[in-house]
Amino acid sequence: MEPQENPILERKSKTMKDREDILAHVEDIWRKTEERGIVRNSPFLSERERGLFLEKIKRERGAKFLLLGGEEAERQAFFFYPSFMEEEECKELLLEDNPVVLLEIQGKQKKFSEELSHRDVLGAIMSLGIEREMLGDIFFRDEKSYVYLLRKMRDYLLENLQQIRHISVEIKECEEAFVPKQERIEEQIFAASERLDGIVSAVFHLSRGKAQEYFAKELVYKDGLAAKGSSSLKGGEKISVRGLGKFHYLGLEKNTKKGRMVLRILRYG
Repeated sequence: MEPQENPILERKSKTMKDREDILAHVEDIWRKTEERGIVRNSPFLSERERGLFLEKIKRERGAKFLLLGGEEAERQAFFFYPSFMEEEECKELLLEDNPVVLLEIQGKQKKFSEELSHRDVLGAIMSLGIEREMLGDIFFRDEKSYVYLLRKMRDYLLENLQQIRHISVEIKECEEAFVPKQERIEEQIFAASERLDGIVSAVFHLSRGKAQEYFAKELVYKDGLAAKGSSSLKGGEKISVRGLGKFHYLGLEKNTKKGRMVLRILRYG
């Protein structure tokens, strides 16, 4: 078999300009989906990138979407479909031809899984010239590695990824996509109000001043967008604090006799 031609352009480091270009590309896909009445998918985007895109188009009408790459994945791809289509129709199309595949990677010898890290797997794939936007989440189960990938890159990766950190590997496509469910623990917290800075302070046991430092450095995200401490939550928001963790805010449970609020969250383990 002749070596398959590399369809990938030279990889660039991600800069702000790169992100702007990616989001402009996704917006173009979204608009053309509606204009042409077709289904199309985006590259994989981080939670922040998805949030920025949705914020930009939130007041506009256009194509609808599903998210691919795992229900609770950090990196997901949009699957856009025109507004005249029903969601169930779109899901049927995905069953026939999903643009995202899940690949299983394991060593050819049983002694393989001296533990490979996320960095090992990601580095080996990107060393082939595959852009980060082509890849979704990478995770591990039963001494095997799994990676979500845009289907158009599948054959290239299958032919060219032969080892990871000097370990010979074999790769196959999983028939059914899955991701390990993240542990989520429901908790009660106490706060004076539903202001985000107070909630972050309570969830992560920070002083109000320390919590404000995270906001000042734009390390706190609400539904993928950098958030202000003064913003108020209503319930249903996903909050991420870089370096500390993430949680879903479920809402107010009750008020105490002393004027405090009992709030409910789902903390990710």
